[in-house]
This record gives sequence, structure tokens and C-alpha cells, in this order.
Amino acid sequence: MKNTLNILFLVSLLFFFSCEEMFDYSTYVINFEGENKDVNKTNIDRLNGKDSDDTIRIAFTGDSHRFSDELNDFVHAVNEVNHYETIDFVIHVGDIADFGLPQQYLWGNSFLLDLDCPYIVVLGNHDMVGNGGLAYSEMFGEYNFSFIYGDVKFIFANTNSREFGFNGKVPDVNWLDSQLQPTNDFKYAVVVFHVPPMDGDFDPVLEEGFHSTIAKYNNVLFAVHGHLHDYEIYAPYSDSTLYLDVYGVEHRIYNIVSISGGKLKIEANEL
Repeated sequence: MKNTLNILFLVSLLFFFSCEEMFDYSTYVINFEGENKDVNKTNIDRLNGKDSDDTIRIAFTGDSHRFSDELNDFVHAVNEVNHYETIDFVIHVGDIADFGLPQQYLWGNSFLLDLDCPYIVVLGNHDMVGNGGLAYSEMFGEYNFSFIYGDVKFIFANTNSREFGFNGKVPDVNWLDSQLQPTNDFKYAVVVFHVPPMDGDFDPVLEEGFHSTIAKYNNVLFAVHGHLHDYEIYAPYSDSTLYLDVYGVEHRIYNIVSISGGKLKIEANEL
């Protein structure tokens, strides 16, 4: 009897290991590989290999977590425009996943991979649900990062304060200040984030410091965010610093921002 049990145990182990690649044991398992790893860095490297001209054109979308068909249509619309008027890159302003599930990350990125130009994805609050923060790190990389393209520094900040328990550290205002300090490497800056500073999901203790840092060096062309799903160009504080709330993809409208010599042109295009 004992020998029979040992044989059954060994057969069970053999079956388990032979089938381990056939099943996802949990919807929370993160197993990103190849084109689904380090996506932001990969696309920034693609940008570093491009020659920027006098005009930088960026297509913006976001909050696609419940709107896969619309995200797919956005990709096709950008590719069509890119055939006759170059889009340098795309920025997705966050919430690519609804509940932070790895499979939702894979679905969202599967659409963006079809873009004919580089793309960058910002961390959103829905992306943080469950172990979604780890999934974002594995697929897209750092929560806070920046790069320079042409004469513009693009700074991406994690502003999902509620998901960090309003701990006084998100957003990282000191890091933002260090990124905005003028150098010879860039002339202008654009600050990108998901939750705007006047929103209830943003740490109210950090609101004033966050905005005053954006305005401090007088080099920010505009700040851009998602989260609200609507569209607005506005200056919410006493200075003239411009904020852009980009269309959520469900509106079937997306924004293109052109930057040339420190001047902006903001368009709204239908899918």
C-alpha cells in the first residue's frame, strides 16, 4: 500500500510540472516578457534614435480601462494621421487597467503595440488596484521618470496620492523640483501626471507645493493630466500656468499638442 501511495504521489508531481505552462494559477500572477516589459524605456530609446524637427507633435489619450474598442480606434486614428503629418509620440495619461490585473495590462498594451510611433504610459489610480503597482513597474517601469526630446524635457510624476494613503510623499515634490531646475540640456518642460492637484484623490497637503514647483522656474509650457475623463484647457491658480485635461478615450476624441519654439497648438480630433 505504501509503495502504491508513493507512485501516485510521483505521478501527481509529474502531471503538475508538465502542465505548469498550461494554466494561469491566479489572475494576479505577473509574467510579462519581451514586448510587455520595460515598455516606457523601450519607447524612450526609440525616441532617442529619432531626429526631432522644429515641431514636436504628441497625441494624448487616457482612461481607457473600460474602453478597449475606443482605444483600438484611437491607435488606428493616430496611425492614419501619422501617414501624412508626423506624430512624434503618444502619451497615455493613465488608467490603462481597471482593477490593476496583469491581464488587463496585457490587453491595453496589446493595442498600443500597434502604434506606428513610440508611446509612453503614465501610472493611474486604477492601475494601482491590488498588486497593479507591481504590474505597472514590470511592464512600464518607474513611477517617476523623465526624458528630453528636442529642447523639451518631459517629466512624468506619480500623483496617485490616495493609493499611497495620503502619506505626504506622493507626489514627490522634491524630485519634481530637481527635474525642473534649468540646465543647458533643455529649454522648456512639460509635466505629465494622472490625478490633478485640485482633485480629491490628490494629497491636499502637497497641492500648493506641487503647483508652486511647476511654476517656480517659469519653464513649464503646460501641465497635462487625465483622471477626470473630460477636456479642458485652464489656469486653475493665480498665475498663468496652463493645465490641459485631455479627453478620456470613451469620448472618441483625442488631443494632439504641437510644440514649436515654446508655442503651443492644441487640437481635438475625432476618432
